[in-house]
Amino acid sequence: MHRDEYAQFSDFCFKKFGDRVKYWMTFNEPRVVAALGYENRIFSRGRCFAPFGNHTIGNSATEPYIVAHNLLLSHSTAVKIYREKYQVRPATR
Repeated sequence: MHRDEYAQFSDFCFKKFGDRVKYWMTFNEPRVVAALGYENRIFSRGRCFAPFGNHTIGNSATEPYIVAHNLLLSHSTAVKIYREKYQVRPATR
């Protein structure tokens, strides 16, 4: 999912479910997705691991950083949307 698609998905969720959700969370354990999925090949795609994918493509030395970078950008985009459009702020006097 591209970051723009995640932004649209987040906006949709905030709009549709915001009246029923008290706490929002974007990604559960992003380090696990990035490191264990793309470096250690335990979870996620495991593209660099021959039994589960094509080990001739991908790079376990760089992909975890690219994945983590994009997870953080997606998270920050969702937080920005929430704060600007949906967060209820107390009235000021």
